[in-house]
Amino acid sequence: MTEADILARWENDKPIYYAWSEFIAQKISSQLNHAIAPTTLEYFIKVPLKARLKENSTLVDKALYRNKDYQNPYDDITDKVGMRFVVLLTSDIRKICDVIENDESKNFWTASKDRDYEKERDEKPLEFTYQSVHYVLRAKQGIQHEGINIPEGTACEIQIRTLLQHAHSELTHDTLYKPKANAASSVKRTVAKSMALIEATDEFFEQAMAHLDEVASAQRELLSFLSTEYLKRVGKPALQERSNQFILDALFDLLPEAPQTEIVSFFEAKSFIFNKINEQAPISHLFNQPIVLLVYYLVSTKPAQTRASWPIDETDLAKIYSDLGKGFE
Repeated sequence: MTEADILARWENDKPIYYAWSEFIAQKISSQLNHAIAPTTLEYFIKVPLKARLKENSTLVDKALYRNKDYQNPYDDITDKVGMRFVVLLTSDIRKICDVIENDESKNFWTASKDRDYEKERDEKPLEFTYQSVHYVLRAKQGIQHEGINIPEGTACEIQIRTLLQHAHSELTHDTLYKPKANAASSVKRTVAKSMALIEATDEFFEQAMAHLDEVASAQRELLSFLSTEYLKRVGKPALQERSNQFILDALFDLLPEAPQTEIVSFFEAKSFIFNKINEQAPISHLFNQPIVLLVYYLVSTKPAQTRASWPIDETDLAKIYSDLGKGFE
């Protein structure tokens, strides 16, 4: 296969590969949104997700000039298009891996894990080097995206890294390990030490997050309960903005140890508040959030303490006091 053959085919195939990468990004992102809720995808993914098509010269270089011993220099290259998911923690990497390999995803692609840093680390525990998870996703038959037919077997490489692994890779991968004329041993040693530090830092991050997660579990459970009650009683899904957590943090100490039963009893006794919420929802952000249910409950049971602990503008709070017949001034 000549350079001209490769370039001619690549120019024809670029829209197909780009469509395939967009299809993958949409499917993974959609499933991740559910898997990581209430965290948003914009927060979970630390570097904007972007498909990368190989440059013409890079494709020719890899196909014909690097002694890769390809049987088919064009088809054997699996990273003609690629995407990189950069997250905060190694546990976040596993969430993306789960999405790529789950039963829903198997309807769209076959996934081969071409690099797994955890496996490499277990096999070589004394080495500290480049870390990343690499998948090649190949399209199954019948995939279309925005009017483009994607042939069965079309490949896209997915790299999944933590933010610290990404920083290490950006510094070293193309400059230190690939050339034959390697850097001085002292430089390589310094880079290895930085990788060891990254591993230790990630471990500390994971421990800290596990502790914070344990502390926050009661609040997450309460927000989930409030969201269910909002859907059931207001008649529509509640929005899941971060302000819910912000307000809950401020008011949480006012709650009894197991407040769900008392809150449900309050809802049964004061069912008129759900009409009030529907009236205010088109004009007030707070009334679209599940936390508004808790605010009604606390204003009814602990009005003075609730106002003293209220962390934002009091306009919406005053409306809730009025709805419940409580004096605000």
